[in-house]
Amino acid sequence: MAAKGEAVMALYLMRHGDFIPREIDPDCPLSERGVVEVTKAAELAAGRGARVLQIQHSDRTRAAQTASICSEILRPPGGCGEMAGLHPHDDIFAVLGFIEDTEDSMLIGHLPFLEKLASYLVTATLEKAVTSFPTAAIVCLDREPDQETWKIVWKIKP
Repeated sequence: MAAKGEAVMALYLMRHGDFIPREIDPDCPLSERGVVEVTKAAELAAGRGARVLQIQHSDRTRAAQTASICSEILRPPGGCGEMAGLHPHDDIFAVLGFIEDTEDSMLIGHLPFLEKLASYLVTATLEKAVTSFPTAAIVCLDREPDQETWKIVWKIKP
């Protein structure tokens, strides 16, 4: 448990929404369905009291669009920005420093990166799957300041 006055740190991991296939649009923007599901997920997160101080996303169009929609709904005071290291096959260890140094942030990325990151944060290993990330899913994790591993608190699947 956190000592009196110490807050629990939250981390929100989100996969981008459904997108238009590369064969149709090389930028792979969100589809109409993707816009709807991201909007619904962000609204559900707001309804659960998600306190997002900043949103970071990969440089891919679908992730940036997802972040923009979430930013409009969740209104993070630290804004929304692009962050390296959130692509599908990036090394999860590259973002651990950011996670350790930042409170109540949302990371919007891709598979299999998000599944591996969640597994490592919860179990300290990459081998044990702890959750899945369908499009526009948000997983809220938290941890006490004196703990090393995180716990899954809730998951939204629009």
